[in-house]
This record gives sequence, C-alpha cells and structure tokens, in this order.
Amino acid sequence: MLFRSETNKETIQFAKECNPTTIQVSLAAAYPGTFLYNQAKQNGWLMHEDHGRLVADEGIQVSSISYPHLSSEEIFESLADFYKKFYFRPGKIWELTSEMLQDWELMKRRLREGVEFFQFLSGREDEGAKVA
Repeated sequence: MLFRSETNKETIQFAKECNPTTIQVSLAAAYPGTFLYNQAKQNGWLMHEDHGRLVADEGIQVSSISYPHLSSEEIFESLADFYKKFYFRPGKIWELTSEMLQDWELMKRRLREGVEFFQFLSGREDEGAKVA
C-alpha cells in the first residue's frame, strides 16, 4: 500500500485507536505567507510556484508539496488510502450500520454522506490520473 511514510502509518493507526465516528483528513496546504509555504519554497518542496494549484478544477484538494522522501503523488494518493483504511474495516462498517439501523434520520444522513464519500474517492482517482 501507499503509506510509505512512517508518519502516515502512525497517523492512521492513531485514528483507528481513537476511533471517532467519522473523520476529516486534509492535505497540508502551503498558502503564500504561511510558515509552511516559506519553508517549502526555501527547501524546494513547492510544486507550483503560481500558488494556484492547491485545489483542482473539480474542487479536489491536491498536494502542492513534494518532499525528497515522499512525492506529491504519494501524498495525494495517501489521503484516499487513509480514508479507505479507516472506514473499510469490518468493525467500523458494523458500527456505522448499527447506528443507522436505530435512527431513520441518521440513516438518511449517513447514506447521503456515503454517496458523497464514494463520489469523493472517484473524483480523487480521476484527479490522481491527471497528477501522475
């Protein structure tokens, strides 16, 4: 799998141990004027000097940073991999399903979120093909 960085492996393991009901994960965004932007620019990690490539046309967040040990493509792909490893566990699927079976309103909301989640994964796969 992609999680080549030990930090990524540790982060997903930590998320699994904490086991929140849902999770939101984002890529680090090197916005001009921030410490991360200045650090990335100084170290040659910044992928797009035009500052405009933090979000793709489809609204999908892309990685604007590439480290010597971890490429922007690996970072981009690791986000979807993170979600899959967190949500596609039998225990998590059972937990969410059990919760939905007890509350019709929650079921409707979770099903809507599920559709959005799969659209998100599909959109990332399309964008990943462009990034690679």
